[in-house]
Amino acid sequence: MASARKWKSGLSGFFVVWTGQFVSTVGTLMTSMALTFWAFDVTGRATELGLMFFFTFGPRLIFMPIAGALLDRWNRKKLLIIADALAGLTSIATLALVHLDALEIWHLYVLTALLSTFGCFQNPGFTASATLMVPKKHYGRTSGLLMLTYSASSIIAPALAGILLPILGLKGILLVDLATFLVAVGAIALIPIPQPERDPAAPIHPVRQIGRDLVEGFRYLFEHGKLFTLLSIHAGINMLGIFYDVLLRPMVLLRTGDNEIALATILSLFGFGGAAGALAVTLWGGPKKRRIPFSFLVYILAFALRAISGLKIGVFWLAAFAFGFSACLSLGTSAVRAFFQSKVPPALQARVWATFITMVTAGMQVTMLIAGPLADRVFEPAMQSGGALARLFGGLVGTSAGSGLGLLIFLGNLGAVIVFAIGYAFRSMRSLDVSLPDHDQTAEETP
Repeated sequence: MASARKWKSGLSGFFVVWTGQFVSTVGTLMTSMALTFWAFDVTGRATELGLMFFFTFGPRLIFMPIAGALLDRWNRKKLLIIADALAGLTSIATLALVHLDALEIWHLYVLTALLSTFGCFQNPGFTASATLMVPKKHYGRTSGLLMLTYSASSIIAPALAGILLPILGLKGILLVDLATFLVAVGAIALIPIPQPERDPAAPIHPVRQIGRDLVEGFRYLFEHGKLFTLLSIHAGINMLGIFYDVLLRPMVLLRTGDNEIALATILSLFGFGGAAGALAVTLWGGPKKRRIPFSFLVYILAFALRAISGLKIGVFWLAAFAFGFSACLSLGTSAVRAFFQSKVPPALQARVWATFITMVTAGMQVTMLIAGPLADRVFEPAMQSGGALARLFGGLVGTSAGSGLGLLIFLGNLGAVIVFAIGYAFRSMRSLDVSLPDHDQTAEETP
C-alpha cells in the first residue's frame, strides 16, 4: 500500500493524470478543427474565425482569476473533475445541435465560450498541482510534459480529424471527443492530487475568502515589480503575435484554393515542432538557471519565423517555419512555467499563474476582435493588384488572395520580435532568475 501511495504521488502519478488530459486535448482539438472547416465552408471569411478565437480566449479574462482562486482554496481534484465533466456536457450540446441539423455560427461562439470557461481550471490547476506532486528537480520535466499536451495533440488531432471526418462525419468526431473526456476524468479520479497548506488566518466566509484570493494574484505580481515587467512584455508580444494564430488558417485556405490537406500539413508540422521542443525539455529538464534570458532568446527566434510566415512563400516553407517556431515556443514557455513554479509559493501558484495568463490574454482580445475585420475590409482589398498597399508590400507578401492576411501576420510578429529584443536589452530582465529567490529559500539564503 505504501509503495502504491508513493507511486501515485510522484512523477509516475503526474504522468497518469497528464495522459488523461493529453487524450482529452486530442479529442477537443479534433472537434475544433472539424468545426473550423464547417465554419469556413459556411462563411468563407476570416471574421467569423477571428470571433471564434475571441470567444476561445475572452472568458479567460473573467474566469481565469476566479479559477485560480478556487484552485488554491478548494479541493483541486474535485474542481478539475467537475470542469472536465461540464466540458463534456458542452460537447453533448454541440452533438445535439448537429444531430438536429440546427447548428449555426452563433452557436459555436456560445459553445466555444463555455468550453473556454471550463478550461480555465486546467492550466493553473495542473501547473500548481505539479509543484506539489513532484520534486523541485523535475519542474522542468513536468513543464515539458504540459507543453507536450498541446503540441503533440496538434500532430495527432489534425491527422485523426482528416482520417475520421470523411468516415464518421462531424457527429462521429463529437462522440470521440466525449469518450476522451471520460478518460481524463478517470485519470484524475485515480490519482491523489495534493492540496497546498492553508493560511489559518484566512476568512471563513466563502465570499470574502474568494474575494481576497482574487486580489492576491494581482497583488503578488504588482509587489514584485520585475515580475510585472515580465508580464507586460508577454502581454505586448501576445497582442501583436496573435495575428498569426487568428489569420493563418484563412490565409492558407485562400492562398491554396481551400486546400484542407495543405492546412492540415502545416498544423501537423506545428504540432511536431512543439512536441520536439517539449520532448527535449522533458528529457533534458530545461535550464536550471537563467530561465528568463533563455526564454527571451528562443521567443525572439520563434516570432521571427512567424513573421516570415506571412511573406510570399510556399506551403513547404510555411510548414517548416511552423515546426521551427513551435519548437521554440515549447522551449520558452516551459522555461517560464518552471520559473514560476520555482519562485512563487505553492499556496499562491494557481492564483498567480492564472493572473499572469489573464493579463497576457487581455491584450490578445483586442487583436482577435479587429484581426478579421481588418483583414477582410482593409488589408485584403489594399493588397490586391492596384490596391493602396500593393505597390509598397506586394513584393513581400504578393497581391493575390490571402496577401492582406499575410501582411498583418508579418507586421504583427515583427513587432513582437522588437518588443522581446527591447526587453532582453534590460539587465533587470536578464538577471531575474538571480534577483528573485526561490520559494523554498530561507531569508539567510536569499541573495
